[in-house]
Amino acid sequence: MSTVLRREAPFKTLFGYALVFGEDGRPMHKSWGNAIDFDEAAERMGVDVMRWMFANARPEDNINFGWHAADEARRRLLVLWNVYSFFVTYARLAGWEPSAKAPAVAKRGPLDRWILSRVAGLAAEVEEDLREYDALDAARAIDGFIEDLSTWYLRRSRKRFARGAEATDRAAAFATMHATLVALSRIMAPILPFLADTIYQNLVVAGGVPDLADSVHLTPWPAEELKHLNDRQLQASMAVVMRVVDLVRTLRGQAGIKVRQPLARMWIALPGRKMVEQEALLALASDEVNVKSIELIGDESELVDRRVKPLLPKIGKKLGSAIPAVMAAARENRFEILPDGSVRMGGVTLASDEVEILAMPRPGTVVAHDEGLVVVIDTELTPELRAEGDARELQRAIQDARKEAGVELDDEVEVRLDAPAAARTALEPYIRSVEAETRSTIVFGVVVPSANTVAVELDSGAVTIGLAGRAVAP
Repeated sequence: MSTVLRREAPFKTLFGYALVFGEDGRPMHKSWGNAIDFDEAAERMGVDVMRWMFANARPEDNINFGWHAADEARRRLLVLWNVYSFFVTYARLAGWEPSAKAPAVAKRGPLDRWILSRVAGLAAEVEEDLREYDALDAARAIDGFIEDLSTWYLRRSRKRFARGAEATDRAAAFATMHATLVALSRIMAPILPFLADTIYQNLVVAGGVPDLADSVHLTPWPAEELKHLNDRQLQASMAVVMRVVDLVRTLRGQAGIKVRQPLARMWIALPGRKMVEQEALLALASDEVNVKSIELIGDESELVDRRVKPLLPKIGKKLGSAIPAVMAAARENRFEILPDGSVRMGGVTLASDEVEILAMPRPGTVVAHDEGLVVVIDTELTPELRAEGDARELQRAIQDARKEAGVELDDEVEVRLDAPAAARTALEPYIRSVEAETRSTIVFGVVVPSANTVAVELDSGAVTIGLAGRAVAP
């Protein structure tokens, strides 16, 4: 029709995929039971889920199309929907509107400026990918951003949206999340048109934001207007912090210490790395990994015990009668590492490839390395740290009980706590803070068994929690 009516090709570039197979990897046939009609797929899966499945596939490969693959694509998109739902829920509770006053971006904290920088960088990256018809890299970039938005920005900002948060910081959090979601809806619109416009319609059109189009598909690409927010140094520094957090979680797992258990200290070596806004970013890391203090060190040498293991297959014939003296020096840990990497021990000098230098964590610590980044955590737990860990476990259990009972976010509840004497003594100093975090009034006493009863095992003893009902306002 285009050729006949307009004397031109119907499209400039055709972007297609290989073959669409059934979920079992075979060609679709009704007789095999693996065929899915398009209308049925669109109705049951949702067209954006289908588009997300295709966008995350390699065009040169066959696509195994089916309900399980759709479930995985939907699960990834639900991460974004949950972030959006969180924002909308708290904005309504707070009565927040897009027209509300908020601090200028330059005056907001590094976490806000980082996510705005990330979305600005995403706009440029996805534009470049789509101009190259690389839907896969574009989808992967969007998916990675959604992961950062959910598991880092929202996770670290969750308390800032709550009713008791400091007013200016709360306004900055709302404004930042709104701007980020609107920008993201514009970036993902070519791939996820319906989800993008649903988010845009609610946040922009229904929100009464002036001077913006009535549909996300009528807006220009946002890369140019966002580029002033793109701070590569801040993004690089935050990436280091996020890697530190991952390493600490790994170390906690190796040491068998839960994340909710506070630790006294940790040390970080950043050889060759510079961090902008170092104090604020390390405070984020400290809070996220539940460590009281962080100390920067030049390298790990002061926190590990080094031992040298001579490699006998390489030095046996070479040294002959000197071997006993070398091995005695190794057992007694008598050696000197020279600047060129060679080792002086037992009266001889061994080349760097003739020895193995072992770094052993000192008692009470564990160490992790990653491309020059070194993280060491103190695993010693004092009674005070254990008591604080119990308080955090109790807080988590009460929050879970609230969710299980269907208690609204803003509702105050009365919690009855049946705890042995040791647990009560350990928890007593932290009860007020637990009450504030869980919007509850805690009373120690016998818990009557009910559907709203939860048992939790603390370090100081087993505790039973019961939601007694809504607390009476004073």
